[in-house]
Amino acid sequence: MILKRKDNRELDVYELERLLALPLTSNQKFSIERELKFLHSGDKGEQDSAYFLDFSFKSSNNIIIIHDLRLEHLGHTAQIDHLLINRFLDFYILESKSFFYGVEITDNGEFMAWTGKGYQGIESPIEQNKRHIELLQKIIKANDIMPKRIGVTLSPSFKSYVLISPKSRIVRPSGSKFGTSSVIKADMFNSAYDESLDKRSDIDTLLSVTKIVSTEAVIGIGKNLIKLHKTGKINYAAKFGIKENSQSKLIKQIATEIIDGNICSACGGEVSKKAFKYCKENKIFFGGKMLCYKCQDALRKLNHLV
Repeated sequence: MILKRKDNRELDVYELERLLALPLTSNQKFSIERELKFLHSGDKGEQDSAYFLDFSFKSSNNIIIIHDLRLEHLGHTAQIDHLLINRFLDFYILESKSFFYGVEITDNGEFMAWTGKGYQGIESPIEQNKRHIELLQKIIKANDIMPKRIGVTLSPSFKSYVLISPKSRIVRPSGSKFGTSSVIKADMFNSAYDESLDKRSDIDTLLSVTKIVSTEAVIGIGKNLIKLHKTGKINYAAKFGIKENSQSKLIKQIATEIIDGNICSACGGEVSKKAFKYCKENKIFFGGKMLCYKCQDALRKLNHLV
């Protein structure tokens, strides 16, 4: 059962592409283009993983799926790509990674992404997920999210996996110093999930049965976590040290107004079917918003002046 899908990042893409049209230094341009690349790459990885997870579990009444959950607590943030919770109160925290060529994990647990020309060190997604779990535990406790039985709060168990694109190559360490069983191809998670249930010891199975809850209770846990979701809003102009003039700021303001049916986001007038279609076909320029022909023309003139 899917409770939340991934947030739409079209406005982030629009904002970065809008900034690229401004007078920039070579370093600013490089940084923005790299940010766009990472954004597209991250979205692709999460979309691939979401497809396999949804295919396997969306029809199940015993497990819920939350995509793209961003939580904040005492100045810290956890960006959880996918969270699965079953009726045994097992929390599966899944981190999606998109490596176009592949990834190598060293004997010491370092992650090295292959760029096509050489290896580049990256942050360990395993350690990243550990921090997510630690913060999630604190948030669950602080907000009293877990159900109770006979006055006793039930305790969840946390399981961490890193999902890699099925097309990417994973080079694992030859030794046994560092375990990599939690790093799997996204299309293999269903098998890993079944295996994790089969591997329960008799004691673990007994404890799990004693804390099994209803589907409604699991949905309640999920909805309470979704209420705490904080949409990430990034000031890209400030991030890349870009100083905008009043005209470029006005373009951004017009392009990011809220769509309201066939009402122009800028002037409140009626948007004709042709104008509506044109905005849809050029959603990057208009930021996915609806403008009448008059306001479309005004936006073009402003964009030309910037």
